[in-house]
Amino acid sequence: MKNRLIYLILFLLTTLSVFAKENTDSVSSHYAVPRSWFLVPAGFYQEETSLGLGINGGFYLKSKSLDKISSISGSAFYTLLNQVKINLNPRFYLADDRVYLTGRVQLRHYVEHYYGISNDINALVGVDENNANIYTSQIFDIDVEPFYNFNNDISAGVFLSLRGERMAKYNDALAANLEGYKQRYGSAGWDDYFMLGIGAQFMYDTRDNAFYPQKFSNFLKFSAKTYNKALGSSFNMTSLNLDYRQYVPTWLGQVFAWQVKFETALGNEMPFQMLPTVGGSDNIRGIRERKYIDNSMFEVQMEYRIPIWWRLKAVVFCSVGDVFDIYNPSIVKPKIGYGAGIRCRINGARVNLRVDFAGNNYGEFKFYITATEAF
Repeated sequence: MKNRLIYLILFLLTTLSVFAKENTDSVSSHYAVPRSWFLVPAGFYQEETSLGLGINGGFYLKSKSLDKISSISGSAFYTLLNQVKINLNPRFYLADDRVYLTGRVQLRHYVEHYYGISNDINALVGVDENNANIYTSQIFDIDVEPFYNFNNDISAGVFLSLRGERMAKYNDALAANLEGYKQRYGSAGWDDYFMLGIGAQFMYDTRDNAFYPQKFSNFLKFSAKTYNKALGSSFNMTSLNLDYRQYVPTWLGQVFAWQVKFETALGNEMPFQMLPTVGGSDNIRGIRERKYIDNSMFEVQMEYRIPIWWRLKAVVFCSVGDVFDIYNPSIVKPKIGYGAGIRCRINGARVNLRVDFAGNNYGEFKFYITATEAF
């Protein structure tokens, strides 16, 4: 009951405090989308973060089409567990839309729980909250992704990734068991490390809008990147990612969307923080993020999007997936998430404020407030 009251208060505070503006006066008839910006004070309550307060924001440049909109979006949050998380996500279309530059900058001072490496809830460690394994780390994560657009749908590019992490402290329970965990799961990630990765990407994208597609369209992205000690990385590691999405309009503005996602990390020693996971606000909503990790993951999720009135929409969603060891694949109980949510369109770029309530097949429930769709 206490958590439900917190969720209701945060939902009301967030949805009633959206600051947004579209500069329609300065836009000529040549532009389909006006310049706009928004700031959304946001609050959330999750098991892994406790109560958090922060802000989501974005600035969107005027554009001649809905499918290629340059923007800078970001967020900053602080939680009662003394966690700080800052995200910046630029995306720019340059040289008459021939060049697409995107990326991410993330800074975190975060308190995390360590559960080991497994997809079996009965094999996890530190599940008992009275004896939880808790550590605090400081992270910087920078991705730079330039693409060349061969035509309106097909593009390819390179990938540059820099990541560094410093372990700040452990709680007593984790310190007492740490040597045993290193022997069982490996020692990579428990000491300070730096990773520099390079790679290549291919993208096929027919969406009429990247933020909220409404026409029949497909999105396919494949990336391969490698981290190597020769480049200055602490460990050798190769990461492969596949992301396919399809959007199918049905009737009266409703859309059925679905996604298949696969990710694997290959290497003898890899920081456990960089292993694939399921859960969180975008992948199998309802599952705690980074509770289940391993060297591979897969996910299938579906969402039905329903216009309600004016800028408001409703969604229902479900997803299934899991992590697994690609060298010895075994899944004990697939992770299933399901739920419903409300969307409120913020600007002409079709960016939505997103509020989701989600459950899972383990009897747990989560609550998410953020901007933009899960996929």
